[in-house]
Amino acid sequence: MSQTHFDALRDAIISLNVANATDIATKALAAGVIPIDLITHGIRAALDIIGEKFSTGDCFLPELMLAGRAADAAVAIIEPAMLASGNTAEKLGKVVIATVKDDLHDIGKNIVALMLRSAGFDVIDLGCDNTKEEIFAAAEENKADIVGLSTLMTTSMGEIPEFVEFLKSEGVRDKYKVLVGGAPLNPQFAVDSGCDGFAADASKCVEMAKELMGIAA
Repeated sequence: MSQTHFDALRDAIISLNVANATDIATKALAAGVIPIDLITHGIRAALDIIGEKFSTGDCFLPELMLAGRAADAAVAIIEPAMLASGNTAEKLGKVVIATVKDDLHDIGKNIVALMLRSAGFDVIDLGCDNTKEEIFAAAEENKADIVGLSTLMTTSMGEIPEFVEFLKSEGVRDKYKVLVGGAPLNPQFAVDSGCDGFAADASKCVEMAKELMGIAA
């Protein structure tokens, strides 16, 4: 039964249908489908397919943006149930999360932020197109433990090592754990950039955030 909901939600997002995506998400929750499974097997699966089509030229930016809207609409339905199912009483740490400068993609980042909140982290989401100075200011203001950086564009990858170097120039590199993710990134890039961790998806990001905070799985 759950697989039927996953497939239907995936297909609604791929077909860029916001109304269907929200309707399916609502019905799936009413049927008792676990919220995190809808995120992973429905929304994430759809975004992976759309992202692959975009990379191969089989769809274009307008379709990518419309798929993002459908995914956002489904997440808005799922989020309250997901947060209610998480352990929000004991906060595990504080995370400032952002998409870097010149990148307007945020669906993956939004899912990561949601899952971190559900796991018990305080999350300050800065949205898209953030300069290293803006991200640093937010980390300082909010006394963050972890800074999460996202990009889906190869042209913006350079913002990540620049942020690490900026922390060094401010004399606070050891104050923050820097965790990165996004389609063009990989573990070696994270190492070469001086980051503390890389996560390929939202679930791995939660695991890595807990590890960076010294919290046993």
